[in-house]
Amino acid sequence: MSGRPQGSASRPSPDEVTEAARSALGPGEAGWLVGGCLRDELLGLPVRDVDIVVDGAAEPFSRSLAERLGAAVFASSDAFGTWRLVLGDMHVDVAPLRGRAAPPAAGPPDPATRSARLEADLRARDFTLDAMARPLDGDELVDPLSGLDDLAARRLRLCSSSALSDDPLRVVRLARLARGYDLVPDAAATVAASGAASRLAAVSGERLRDELSTVLAGGDAAAAFRDLAVWGALAAILPELDGLRGVEQNPYHHLDVFEHTLEALTYVRGVVQQLGGAEHLTSPFDAGLPGVAPLVPASWAVLLHDIGKPAARRVDDEGRVLFWHHDEIGREMAAAIASRLRMSKRFAAYLGTLIRQHLRLGFLVREQPLTRRALARYRRDVSPWVFESVVVSLCDRLATRGDKTSPTSMARHYRVARSVWTEVNKAPVPQMLSGHEVMELLGLEPGVVVGQALDALDEEVEAGEITMAAEARAFLEDWWGAREDVDAEPPPARPGDD
Repeated sequence: MSGRPQGSASRPSPDEVTEAARSALGPGEAGWLVGGCLRDELLGLPVRDVDIVVDGAAEPFSRSLAERLGAAVFASSDAFGTWRLVLGDMHVDVAPLRGRAAPPAAGPPDPATRSARLEADLRARDFTLDAMARPLDGDELVDPLSGLDDLAARRLRLCSSSALSDDPLRVVRLARLARGYDLVPDAAATVAASGAASRLAAVSGERLRDELSTVLAGGDAAAAFRDLAVWGALAAILPELDGLRGVEQNPYHHLDVFEHTLEALTYVRGVVQQLGGAEHLTSPFDAGLPGVAPLVPASWAVLLHDIGKPAARRVDDEGRVLFWHHDEIGREMAAAIASRLRMSKRFAAYLGTLIRQHLRLGFLVREQPLTRRALARYRRDVSPWVFESVVVSLCDRLATRGDKTSPTSMARHYRVARSVWTEVNKAPVPQMLSGHEVMELLGLEPGVVVGQALDALDEEVEAGEITMAAEARAFLEDWWGAREDVDAEPPPARPGDD
């Protein structure tokens, strides 16, 4: 097979990967397709990623395979000697056969030894339906734990009683596979999940981030998070989300904060489609969470949008439940989560902006008709994630259907969302003056006030009120002259901040 250009984003077929892998094997080496790619193929589902086990030197094999496929390649775990190849949104993971010793000088191990080693490798895996293998150079399925029968019975069974305690992250995988593939865990699996749940707190942030992102890409992420809560796992990995359970809301809501959040999560895909499709979303790479499915970054924002509510909850003298400033509190909490899960600074900013601004669209409902200045201000506050901000707001609103919520108010919110996304200016705002010019004009030192001046100027430019540099200078001189200390008075309570 001819090589692809290095770094190409094209996706090879599983057959192409298998053919390239077969040719990448060294003398005396053997390799097998294992795990999820076989499971998905046997279920008749598209194979998105490929896992390979090699009885040989994993690094030379991985580099040779990457050269044939034109993939980027890196060591994904020094401790386990595993490698990952990246081709666009496709991953090929390579692992050495567990317990493999260096071949003796006389040659590779005999077939019986190799077969025993492979079976031991499969038995050390997590679930029986992932403990199957197929040689790169043949069609015979190796299935020592009857995973094929479990797959046919839609049954999720552990490979061993210690499978989850050996690697607690498998508790999250149990929930993901059960809900994503409509499988039923047996009693032993759920008991083991509860027993191993607390140990998830010791799993690295990177591994939790990646596994939770995969949960969010699955078919029924809301149910998977509910399972994790029941097993005690959510308290170990996302205590901020687990803390929403049982937090009662006001009559505008029909669910507690936890169930409201999970219902909002179920709307992400449909809302994105209704607003024009995933092509309008910021790519995961540009959002700061590369390598995940397109809807995952926005799903993270929906999952965390109300995490500030328990800390903000108050009951006033009239018995009303209030959540003032939960958006601000939530932004700070999301920053801590992003740090703990080793998320990028870019993605932390993404989450912070969407959580902080998730109420803004509701405020615009009360500002009809929308002016160009109101749209400009909205875009400035949520930029560069305008589409995502509309998605998060709509998912939140659709999951708010209490006794005081009328169908009319729901329809009005939807109309404003469509209007904002349709009418907001998507072109870059022309820069009339630089930060240096603003400082020189107003006699300012570098600092936050310069940014405030530029924001105010951008709003006027985007609203069409300023088209020339001379007008920009005159505006800023007036703005500075009339500027009041915005911290002199506490901000009033905001409508809809519940």
